[in-house]
Amino acid sequence: MKFPSITRRLILTLTAGAATLWLLGALFAILVIRNELQQTLDGGLRETAERILPLAVDGLRDDGDGDVDPSPDYHPAISGGHSEEFVVYQVRSPEGRVLMRSHDAPGVGFEAPLTEGFVTKAPWRIYTTTDPHTGLLIQVAEAEERREAALWSSIVAILLPLVLLVPLGALGIRLAVRTGLAPLRRIGDEVSRRDVGNLGPLGIDEAPAELKPMTEAIDALLHRLRAAFDAERALAANSAHELRTPIAGSLAQTQRLVEELGDHPAQARARRVEDTLHRLSGLAAKLLALSRAESGTARTAAPADLLPALRLIVGEAGGMREQRTLIAPDLAPGTQLAAPIDVDAFGIVMRNLLENALLHGTPGGTISVAVPRNGVVEVTNEGPVVSADKLDQLTQRFARGDTSAAGSGLGLTIVDTIMHQVGGRLELVSPASGRTDGFTARLVF
Repeated sequence: MKFPSITRRLILTLTAGAATLWLLGALFAILVIRNELQQTLDGGLRETAERILPLAVDGLRDDGDGDVDPSPDYHPAISGGHSEEFVVYQVRSPEGRVLMRSHDAPGVGFEAPLTEGFVTKAPWRIYTTTDPHTGLLIQVAEAEERREAALWSSIVAILLPLVLLVPLGALGIRLAVRTGLAPLRRIGDEVSRRDVGNLGPLGIDEAPAELKPMTEAIDALLHRLRAAFDAERALAANSAHELRTPIAGSLAQTQRLVEELGDHPAQARARRVEDTLHRLSGLAAKLLALSRAESGTARTAAPADLLPALRLIVGEAGGMREQRTLIAPDLAPGTQLAAPIDVDAFGIVMRNLLENALLHGTPGGTISVAVPRNGVVEVTNEGPVVSADKLDQLTQRFARGDTSAAGSGLGLTIVDTIMHQVGGRLELVSPASGRTDGFTARLVF
């Protein structure tokens, strides 16, 4: 199951929230601008009408008789060529006849009532006012299309910056969220470094106040785990150590009893007791080795040359092996094997791997110990293929494959524990590389 990222969720939520607030703010600004623009342009129409009407009345009385002379076809010429007028007007008689108009005003009267005030008649916004002395009316109009264009220009001017602000805001929010969650990632990194060999406190003294309870709770949990593991190791080590002497004594007495019984029918049972004591002695030795492996003393400050120890261990195993099994070392000239591991701990690792290969390999088969490249050791034995699900379990305590051979199920656990402590890893492969059967245990330093 894939869990969602808190960082991604915060970035998306905050960006969406900020963008929504910006859009709401822009919408409010657009409504305000629309209202202000309408009032401003209407005020311009009123002012234009109040300025032009007296001049128009005087122009219509220019014969000096004081009467208004209708001139429907009259409109002032525009000097310098024709250009589009944003505001047009018509001077009309009380009966509605057009007496004077601007250059771009329509020749027929506007379809608007001849009453004081504003009215909208597509495609015009019209203001009408009356001269109180003559009764003449003036209607000043502005195209609605021009007003809409001005409004849309303002809308674009408001929304266009948001196109840049939203991604820039998202980047800023991402930076702020990642910076804010950095202490949480640091705590996660510290927790991921903790294992059975490293249960020390997190050591984070500068955690934010919100994370302080969590770090304190994790440190307390690590302390309890460390105490539990220490008690378990001490119990295993002390029990195994205390058992070694009575087991050895019992084994010696049993072996003497087997010799004394000679051909007596009870000798078979005595030999079974001897075998059981051998297995118990081996289990005690394994428990002691596991306790040492989990003590965390396998790693050294400087890398050690492991080739001499490897040759010695392979030679010892070859001298102690059953005659039907051949241990063949494969150490290429010039190969180097150096790692920050205690030589005794490396000996424990190799002896467990060789013992595992001897116990579970095909009788009469070959066990190969190879250093294929620098920092890698491979122990390969012939035998049946181990399934992938079994391979994943073999490093667990007391886990064993499908075998009837004697064993404690702790050998690969000890190897994996030591390799993990020194920064290496144990890889289990079956079938062996380049073969259809067999089993390979690979140490990678």
